[in-house]
Amino acid sequence: MSEAFSVPYFKENFQQYIERNKDVFTKTHAMNAYYRSIVGTLINDNLNKNSEIVRRIRNLETAYIEIKNDN
Repeated sequence: MSEAFSVPYFKENFQQYIERNKDVFTKTHAMNAYYRSIVGTLINDNLNKNSEIVRRIRNLETAYIEIKNDN
């Protein structure tokens, strides 16, 4: 298992979410649903350090781009 909130962690979760929802969503729709869910959670999380929120969102964004560009 990857370190929580790292790029590999988010990539793994994107892929799992896409697979679990392939009968309901296209790849892009599944990715967007997962992305919105995570961003909403991070924004509402009571983290003490803003830099930690930014790091997690950057990792999420990197994972999103990498998985989106996979064929």
